[in-house]
Formats: sequence, structure tokens, C-alpha cells
Amino acid sequence: MRSVQGWDSWDLKRIAAGSCAEEMRTKRRDGKRPFFFTDAQTVGTSIRKVIGIDGEKSVLAEAERILAGNMPFFGALSFACEFPPRWFQNPVTGKSVSPHQPWTQMRFASPAYGDLKFILEPSRFLFVYPLVRAYSISGDERFPQAFWSAIEDWARRSPPMAGPLWICGQECSLRILAWSFALHAFIHSPSTTNERVALLVSMIAAHAWRTAQTLGYARSQRSNHLISEAVGLWTTGTLFPELREAQVWQNLGAHLLREAVLDQITPAGVSQQHSFNYQRMILHLLLWTLRLAEIHSAPLHEDIRVRTQAAFDFMRPWVDPVSGVAPNYGSDDGSLILPLALGAYRDFRPLLQLGAAVLNRPALKPGPWDEAPLWFGMKPAVVDKAALPLPPSVETGYFRLGNENSWALIRAGRHTRRPFQADQLHVDLWWQGINLARDAGTYLYNGPPPWNNGLAGTPAHNTVMVDHRDQMRRAGRFLWVDWAQASGRSYSASGQACADRFEGEHDGYKRFGVKHRRTVQWLTGTGWVIVDDIEGAGVHAVRLHWLMADLPYEFSDSPFQLAFSSGQSRVRCCILTSSPGNGTIIRAGARVEGNSPGADLQLLGWESPTYGDLRPAVSLVYETHSKLPVRFVTAILTGERCKLESRDEQLIVLLGEAEVHRVNLSAKV
Repeated sequence: MRSVQGWDSWDLKRIAAGSCAEEMRTKRRDGKRPFFFTDAQTVGTSIRKVIGIDGEKSVLAEAERILAGNMPFFGALSFACEFPPRWFQNPVTGKSVSPHQPWTQMRFASPAYGDLKFILEPSRFLFVYPLVRAYSISGDERFPQAFWSAIEDWARRSPPMAGPLWICGQECSLRILAWSFALHAFIHSPSTTNERVALLVSMIAAHAWRTAQTLGYARSQRSNHLISEAVGLWTTGTLFPELREAQVWQNLGAHLLREAVLDQITPAGVSQQHSFNYQRMILHLLLWTLRLAEIHSAPLHEDIRVRTQAAFDFMRPWVDPVSGVAPNYGSDDGSLILPLALGAYRDFRPLLQLGAAVLNRPALKPGPWDEAPLWFGMKPAVVDKAALPLPPSVETGYFRLGNENSWALIRAGRHTRRPFQADQLHVDLWWQGINLARDAGTYLYNGPPPWNNGLAGTPAHNTVMVDHRDQMRRAGRFLWVDWAQASGRSYSASGQACADRFEGEHDGYKRFGVKHRRTVQWLTGTGWVIVDDIEGAGVHAVRLHWLMADLPYEFSDSPFQLAFSSGQSRVRCCILTSSPGNGTIIRAGARVEGNSPGADLQLLGWESPTYGDLRPAVSLVYETHSKLPVRFVTAILTGERCKLESRDEQLIVLLGEAEVHRVNLSAKV
């Protein structure tokens, strides 16, 4: 790589002999080198009908903020970075990395510049998608001109292979996608000159070459890195056949993509990274590839489509039908690589509508999320009111109870490769579009302790911790050993169409001679009862944690319970245990009620909706130090007419005067 000397090394005469920039530009203007669309402003005509006047205003306002220098970060944040951005500055710390720093001598965290992800994010060029969307509905030439000025500035400040922005093949591949999208969107603009087309094609070729040099590293990670880099190579080879290495890159990308999806996506459709955000990222990459392959009649192995469809079918049931939001489950680095529709960062409806169109699956009801398929040159798929079957729970390790309005996610799986979270038997609870009991997210991978991926541990999840230890032993920011293995089953105990009961266990504390069993009972129109049995011998510290939405609440201590207010409704949460213990409420890392649960207090009472964003939430902690076995019973009631009674060592849930559910409060011996 050191032999590469400036952009002259990538002159079209060297990398695309027999082609010239004018010919490249003309063929793309005329549709002879097809893309998803031939004219962004034609797409804009359809988009206006989908998003309405208020949607147009929102799209244009976002583009104006970008031109004013407020750049989007991690799907939901924004920082003042100027325009073109200050490519080498961390907007949080204000510190910069030298543009001359060799990337081979860098790490992703340093006291000199902080978390490198904040520096790399603008160079993903994800801001071009809002500019393209605004251009499509306005025709305002400032937007393509802004893109080209950013390209020229980036090329001037970041010569090929030389500086910190070249550190990662995945980052290079995501730039290839964004630049290709913008080139075709702005191809009819007067600001898209032959000289600029020549520069951009040279930059794309250099990025493909850079990506190909470190594929061994991407392969070794067995993660979305390899999928991203395979798609980047394949895209370059497919969209730019004039390049000398085009066929090599296309073939290599197709081969690696099949290898990666077979390795990383199970036949049941689960990403082996066990992250809903990364599953969306992977699906975006695969849908991009499948659609372009269809347009270009470029054959891909059928395995790629089969695994893509499995991944899509797995993801769909975890998108809340009321809000469109998916659980914040698993590692989340803020990646939303195709922001092609209105919606919040964690709104997965644009993905579902895009996937339905590309994969010919049932669509959602019409909405602003219909914009995403339009950008892929497709009409939204046909709405099908028939419920899609749930993926098999035992094979996936993810269990769903309840209906569309009130449901639970329970994680109980067997790891076959390195896990990323110590979260067996974690439970998410959803009610009327509100994520009542939730996953804390990630916040930072590269921050100072405890914010160096600290939320991946057991304490931050909705499960039980024994002797203040994680379920698995931590050996690094992303590495766990002595993997906790879980099993479970879900079924209908009442004969309903949907599952209403889960029973499972995990062995993460077998080193202490301890086993954790959990049952979750969904009560139709009433709420949930969760029973945790900690079995074994000896005296242990046992702690139950629930991370709840940051809603106003009333607290009472006997028994330990809170009543949360949501609009005109109240949600009551009560925790009881078979052994004497102490309850604590923590918000934003500080104790609000009760006794401090220990040294890791600072991790509790927080949630991270996206990377780099930390917000208050409410942690409920109940801890006992006693001889095993111990039983915790948590009742979370959403029905206004529900009430609890405790008698004869039993907890009884009543709806009016009718008994709905009862459970023993004593531990099983």
C-alpha cells in the first residue's frame, strides 16, 4: 500500500483503459449502465405522494441542516462539524487525529483523539442520502453541488491509503455504496462534470482495491465486516464494468458474500452477532445486492437469496406492530446505512417495506416507510393481512409471547461461536407501543471504563446476577469465555392462538454450583408474571434487575412496587422474594430509593438509544444474600382493574374479583 502515490495512481487511463469520463457519464445519464433509478427527480414525484407536505418539509429541513454543517451521526444524533465536515476531528472532544497519521499505527480509542468512530462517521458519507432525497423533491442544485464539494475536499485531504480514514475495509465499502448512490442520483445535474465523474470513479476503484487488501482480517472476524466488504467489491465490479479489475471484484464479492451469509446467518435467519441493529445492516446490504443483481442480470448463488429471506422473516416479528420500533437488543454501533425514509432510528418499518418489495413478501400498511422501495425502483409490495408465521423459537433462541398490542421477547439460546452479550434469559416487555422493560443498548465501545462496552454485561440486562458476577467471564471488550448456555420452550398454556408461557434455564453460574430458571407468563389484557428460581446450595448474593422506561412513577416499599404513569394509564410493577432482601431504584447512575446495590451502580439506570447517546432510565434492583434456593416473583400489570393479593405464601392476580393467575412465593427446595 505504501507504493501508492496520490490520486494520479488511479487515473482512468491506468484503471479503465479504453474508457473516458465523458463516456462513463453519458452511459449513466442514458441508462445504459443501469441503477435503481435513472433520474432522482422522477423518483421524487412518487415520494411526494407518499410522504405528504409535512414529510417534504422534514426532508428539506434535514438537508438544510447538513448544508449548515450539522452532520448526522449514528442515525439519531447531530453535531456541528461545518460543511464540508472537519474530517479528522472528534466533534465530542474537539480533538483531532493528524491526517498524516498512518492508519496501520492507529487504534480505535486513544487519549489523543478519543473514540475513533466519531471521527470516521462523517466519512461514511451517509449524509448524501438526505441530500439526494431533498434534491429529488426540490431540484435544488445546491444539494448536488454540496456533494461534489465534499468529494473534492475529502480527496484533497485524504490521499489514497495514506491516512486514518483508510483504516477499515468496511468503512471503505460503505463509502462505495454511498458514492455510487449519489453519482446516479446527481448524474443529470450540471454540477456533475466529466472531471468530477473521473475523480469519483477513481476514488471508488481505490476503495475497492483497499478493501481487497485486508480481506483476511474481515474473514477472521466472522461478522458483518465481511458482508459489507463483499458487497462493496461486488458493487464496484457490477456498476463500473469499465474498470480493469471489475470482473475480478465482482466475482470475488459474489464468492465472499455467499461464504459470509452461510457462515453468519443461520438457516432459521438469525445473525450470529445476535444484534437486531446489525441484522438490519446486513439485510440492507443483502437487499441492495439482490436488487442490483436483478437489474443487471448478474447471477448470484441462490443461497444468498434463501438466507436473506430467512433473515428477513426472522426480523419481522420483532418489530413492534404499534410503534414500528424494534427492541434495542444486542450490540448497536448506530449503523443505519440506507436512511431512505422518514422515521426514527429504531423504526424498522422502512426495512420491512423494502424487504417485502425485494423479496416478494407481504407488506405493511401504506405509510411514509413506502419511500424506501421507491428508491430501489420498486412499488411497495401488496399488503397481506394474514399473520406471518413466527420463526421456530428453539432453533433461534428467541421466544415471543403475546399478541400485537402486548408482547414479550425472551432470549434463551445456545452459543456456537463467541457471544457478544452476557444476557441469557433477558426479557423485553412491550405494551401499546411502549418498551416497558428494555435492553440498555451499547452507548460506547471505546469510551473510558465503564463505558468500554460495559452495557454488554449481565448487570445491565433484565435477568438475575449471582455473587456480583457476569454469567460469563469477560476477557476483553468484545470477548467472553466460559459461555453460558440456555434452553427454553414457549407454548400456549391457555389454548390461545399465540404462546403465553415460557420456561427456560441457563448454566452460566455452574461454576458456583448454581442454576437460574425463569418462567414468564403473559396474562391477556392484564400483564406479565415472571418467576425466577435460583437453585443450588450455600449462601449467595442474588440480584434481580429490571430496566424500565423513564416514566413518572409512585413508589412504595412494602412490598417493593412502583406505579408508572403513561398518559392516562398506569403500569404497576411489584417484586417479591422468598428471602429477605433490599430493593433499590436507580436513575441515571444514582440511587433514588433504597440501598445501594454495589460498585457497578454507575452502569444502571441508563439506556443508549443509539451509539454515543446516553439517557436516563429507571432500574429496579432487588437483592438478597441468603441460602439457596431463592425465588423472585415479578408482576407487571397493565390492566386498570387488576390487583394483587398475597396470602398463604401465594401471589394472586385478580381482574375485578376473578382470579387470573396465582404463583407460589416460596422457593422450590
